Amino acid sequence: MNSTSQLMNEAMSRARTPKPQDNHSEAYRPARQVALAARREQNRQLADRN
Repeated sequence: MNSTSQLMNEAMSRARTPKPQDNHSEAYRPARQVALAARREQNRQLADRN
């Protein structure tokens, strides 16, 4: 599995994980960061192809 799909799978599994109940949780941030990193990597790979 390439790194982009691996990052996307990680982001999706984190997004599905219920957030902890404490009010100061930032559980959504890692999934967002992983998704953005995967998107950047995918764009880079597409640019390298052209």
